[in-house]
Amino acid sequence: MAKPVITMGLPYQPRIRALIEGEIGLDGYELQIKHDVSPGERHYLFTNGHFDVGETSAATFLRTREKAMRFLALPIFFERGPRQRNIFYCEGKLTHPGELKGKKIGCFRYGATAVVWARGFLLDAHNLKTTDMQWYVSGREVYIGRDLPVKVERLDPPTPFGQEKSHLSQLLSRGELHAALVAGDSGYPGLFGGGVLPKSMGEYPGVKPLFDDTEEIIRYVREKRIYPIIHLIALKEETIEKYPDLPAKLLEAFKEAKKLSTKYLTAEQLAGYEREKEVLGEDPYAYVLGETEKRTMLALGRYQVEQGLLKETPPLESLFVRGAFD
Repeated sequence: MAKPVITMGLPYQPRIRALIEGEIGLDGYELQIKHDVSPGERHYLFTNGHFDVGETSAATFLRTREKAMRFLALPIFFERGPRQRNIFYCEGKLTHPGELKGKKIGCFRYGATAVVWARGFLLDAHNLKTTDMQWYVSGREVYIGRDLPVKVERLDPPTPFGQEKSHLSQLLSRGELHAALVAGDSGYPGLFGGGVLPKSMGEYPGVKPLFDDTEEIIRYVREKRIYPIIHLIALKEETIEKYPDLPAKLLEAFKEAKKLSTKYLTAEQLAGYEREKEVLGEDPYAYVLGETEKRTMLALGRYQVEQGLLKETPPLESLFVRGAFD
C-alpha cells in the first residue's frame, strides 16, 4: 500500500538539510519537499494552499488565523533575531530616528514579518507610530487582508520576489526615501553585525544601517526578553485532521535534523550560534514554545494591531498544534 504523500515548502537551511537530503524520513509517510524558490514566493504558495506543510512568515500566519484560514503552527522557528540592523538610511540625510516622523519610509512588503518587527522597534524604542510616517512598498504583498490606517504608495508593477532591496537602496541613495525596512541577517549577524545585508543594501552610495551599535542592540534584547520570530512552520488543519499523528512525527523529525546540522554549518556559523545562545541565556532554536517564544508571539500580535494588520492579538492556544504546549 502506497504511503500518504505530504507536500512541504521549506528553506534550504542547515538545520533541516538532513530532512531535505533524505537522511531523516517520516515513518508512514512520503515527503515531497520544494525548497528552490525565494522565501516570499514560498510563503505565498503555502498560504494559497500549495503545500500541506510549509515555512511561512510569522506575521502572515497570525493574519490568516484572524481570517479563519485553517492553519496551525509547530513551535519550529528557523529565522529569529533583532531587526534593528534591517532599518537603513542614507548617510548625511538623517541625524536622529525621531526625524523620520512625517517622512516616507520604504519597505519590501508592508505586511512582512521583518517590517512588522522593525516598526514595532521604532514604536517601543523611539515612540514612532506607524501613522506618523508615509509608506512605500517595492514588492508584492503575500497576504494583507485588512484596510490599513495609512496610505501606502506601491511600485506598479512590483519588483519580482527576491529583487525588492535593490530598488529601495537606490531610492534611499537618491533621497527619495528617508529609511527602508528590509529582510535579512537574522540570528547572530543581527546581534553582532556582519552578514550579507549591509553589502546588498550598500549597492548604492551612502546606504547604511541606521542602528549599528552592538551593545545597544544586545541591551535592548535582554531588557525586553523578546527575540523576534520571523518564520515558522505551519500545517493545514485539514491535513492534521486526516493524519492526526503527523504533527508529533514532524516535530521529532525537525529536532533530529537539527542534531545533524553541525555537518552542514561552517565553523563561523557554529561559533556565531554559540555566542547567540550565550547572550540570550537559552537556545532560540530549541523548537519549544517557552516563555520567550510566548512573549515574542504576543508582541508580534500587538505590533500588528498598532499597524492596522490585525483587529486583536489571537490567543496562543488557537495558533499552535496541541503538542506545542506539552
